[in-house]
Amino acid sequence: MRGSRMYLVAALLAVAGVGLACDLRHPVAQPRLKLAAGASDYWIGPGVSGSWFDPARSGEGIILQVLPDGRAFAIWFTFPATGETDPAAWLLATDGVRDGNTLRFAEVLQPRGARFGEAFDPDDVDYARWGGLVLRFEHCGAMTASWEGPAGYGSGSRAMQRLSVVDQIDCGGQRLLNESGSRAAEGLRSRSGAWFVSDRPGEGWLVEDLADGQSLVYWFSFDGEGRQAWLVGQGQRAGSRIEVEQMLLGGGTRFGDDFDPDAVSLTPWGSFTLEYDHCEGGRVRYASTLPGFGSAERPIQRLTRLGGAPCIDPSTASPAGAWQERRTSPLPAQSEHAVTANEGLLYALGGFGAPRAFRRYDPSGDVWSVLPDLPAGRDHLSAFALDGAIYMAGGAPLGGGNQDTPAFRYRLATGSWEPVPALASSFGSHSTVLGGYAYVGDASGRLQQFDPMGDRVRIIDAPDFTPRDHSQVVAFLDEIWVIAGRSPENTAVRIYDPVSERWRVGPPIRHPRGGFAAAAGDRTLVLTGGEVIGGALYNEPRSEWIRAGEASWSSAPEYPVAVHGTAGAVVDGRFIVVSGSTRPGEIAGASGRTFALDLGED
Repeated sequence: MRGSRMYLVAALLAVAGVGLACDLRHPVAQPRLKLAAGASDYWIGPGVSGSWFDPARSGEGIILQVLPDGRAFAIWFTFPATGETDPAAWLLATDGVRDGNTLRFAEVLQPRGARFGEAFDPDDVDYARWGGLVLRFEHCGAMTASWEGPAGYGSGSRAMQRLSVVDQIDCGGQRLLNESGSRAAEGLRSRSGAWFVSDRPGEGWLVEDLADGQSLVYWFSFDGEGRQAWLVGQGQRAGSRIEVEQMLLGGGTRFGDDFDPDAVSLTPWGSFTLEYDHCEGGRVRYASTLPGFGSAERPIQRLTRLGGAPCIDPSTASPAGAWQERRTSPLPAQSEHAVTANEGLLYALGGFGAPRAFRRYDPSGDVWSVLPDLPAGRDHLSAFALDGAIYMAGGAPLGGGNQDTPAFRYRLATGSWEPVPALASSFGSHSTVLGGYAYVGDASGRLQQFDPMGDRVRIIDAPDFTPRDHSQVVAFLDEIWVIAGRSPENTAVRIYDPVSERWRVGPPIRHPRGGFAAAAGDRTLVLTGGEVIGGALYNEPRSEWIRAGEASWSSAPEYPVAVHGTAGAVVDGRFIVVSGSTRPGEIAGASGRTFALDLGED
C-alpha cells in the first residue's frame, strides 16, 4: 500500500510546479500596494484556494476554498486521535472570517454517525463540535495552521505549504486569455468546488481542477459502521467527465504527535466517475472493490464555487433588444450621482440637482421611495453595497471641486448613517465589490481596496498614466475592470486580477466617453451614455457590451435619450440606468428618467 501512497503524493507534489499554458502577450504589471497604518502586507484573496500540507507529514492536509463572497470553507483530512475507533478523521470548517492575512474558523465540526451507501440517512449525521482553527498566511504559498481541539487532539500549530494549484486560480498570474486580454471561454468552465447529493447532506466531494488537465477528487463520507472515512483520487478530465481509475481509502495512523507518515495507508478502493451536465449539476458513478461499499449512480449538484474560477454555461438566451422606460425617479432629478444595487433593490445617491438625495428603487414593483438624506451633499461620488450597508465614498461637496470628502455608510438594519474614516477622498470614478472587498476608483486610476471586517484600506497603484476622470470601475468574471475616462476621453480598459494582484491590458471599448453608466451581470458587462468634451461636444447615445468569453465589445441597443453624468446597476439580469444630464458639458438638464435593458442572461 505504501507504493500507492507514494505514487499519489508524488503526483500531487508535481502539481505545485505545473504552469498553465496561456497567452502571455498582454502587458502585466505588479501594482505597488500601499498599506494604511496597522494593515498586514498580505490580504487573503481567492489565490489561497487549494490543498495544503506539511511535507514532514505527508498523508494529511487541509483543503481550503475561498468563495466568491470572500467567506471561506475548509476540510482537514487527517486521522483519529489515539484511542478512537475511526479508521480516519475529517474535520469540517465553515464560515471562515478574514482578518488581513488571517482566516478564523470559530467552529470546526467532526461529523459522525451515518453509514455509507444505501443505508445513509442524513438525520443520523452528528455534527459534533470539535474546536477552532486559524490559518495565518505569509503569502500565497505558505501558511501556519493553529488549532484548539478536544481531548486527544489538543492544541498546536503547524507550518504548511501549497500542494495544489487550482486551474485558473494561479498566484503567478497565468490565465487562459483572449488576444485582447479578456478571459477566454475555455478558462470559464471551472468545476472546482464542493458537490453533494441534495437528499444526502452530510457527505460529499471536493473537486480541484488542475492546470494540466487532471483533477483531484476528495470524498468525505462514512463507512458501514458510521465511522468517518475519506477517499482521494486523481483522474484525467475529458470534456465534461472525470475518470478516476482508483480511489484510495485513507487510514493507518493517528493525529498529532502520534502521526507516522510511514504508517499511512491508502488502500485501493475502486473506480469513480464524475460527469457534468452543466455548471451546477451532473452525476457520479462508483464501483468499489472493498466489501461494504458496493456501487451506485447518483445525481449531484454544486455546493460551492471558488472565487476567481467562474463556470459559465453556453447561453441560448438572447437579449430583449430594446430599452424599456420605467418610473421616473422622484424630483429633483440627478446627474453626476452614484447608483448601487443590493438584494434586488437599486439605490441612487447625491449628484447635481439633489446633492443629499438618497432614494431606493424596487424594480419588481416599479416603485421609488425616499430614504434619509445623505449626511453630506455630494456630486461625483461613488457608492457600493457591502455587508448590509450602503456606502458613499468621495466626490465633491456641492460642486466644490476635489476636496476632502469623508466616506459614510448607511446601515440598512438600523436606518442610520455612520462615518468610515478608513476610506480616503476620491473623485471622478466609481466603485465595485468583489470577493468581500470594495474597490473604489479615482481620477488618478488608482484603487482603494477596502476591507469592511477591519475597516482598513490598502492602495493599489494605477497600472499606467491613462486619464481616468469620469471612468467606471466594474467587477466582471471575478476581476476588476477600469473602463475609459476623459482628459481626453479614451477607450482604454485595464483589468486587475485579485488572484495574482496584477494588472493587464483589456479589450478597448468601441467609443471614447466619460461620465457614463456601466455594470455587469453574471455573463455580460454593459455600458451606455457619457459625453465627449474634447473637440466636438456631444453626449454619446451608443451602448456596448461584452459577453463572457468574448474578445471584443459589440454594439448594444442605443439608449433612448443621450445623457452624461448618469449611473446604473444590474438587478436580476436587467441593466437599470437612472437620470443624467441631457446637456453635454453642463450640470443642468437632468432628466430623472429611468430605463432598463434585459441582458438576456438565462
